[in-house]
Amino acid sequence: MRTAKSMIAPAALVAALTIASLAGCSGTGSNASDSPTASETKAASQSLPSDFPKSDVPLIPGTILVARGDKANGWSVTVQPDNKTGFADAKAALEKAGYKAQAGATDTKAVFVNDTYTVAVGTPGVSVTYLVTAN
Repeated sequence: MRTAKSMIAPAALVAALTIASLAGCSGTGSNASDSPTASETKAASQSLPSDFPKSDVPLIPGTILVARGDKANGWSVTVQPDNKTGFADAKAALEKAGYKAQAGATDTKAVFVNDTYTVAVGTPGVSVTYLVTAN
């Protein structure tokens, strides 16, 4: 029969080995090869839904982070722009495509309308989100 003292040593050894193995897998080393490359840190661009009106709703250049929806329910697209002027670029592109800005636009959100679509554009920071609905 084992005593409580004789069981403590193996339990402590197992705990120490577990902690040591977890620490070895943590990836907190300073080796440069442990750092993610630029291609690993940049998100992969999502595909637009097949029925998204690409030719009617201009999107700014950049990485598409979110792309959801359909014609019946509308679309939501969030783009991480290639530059820091994404929101201003989005507004300019929509106006150039013939959309009219609605009253109440601010530096971070605006609604644009043409005969076919309503496009709400907003930015919580750098990324730009488009909410598109058919009229």
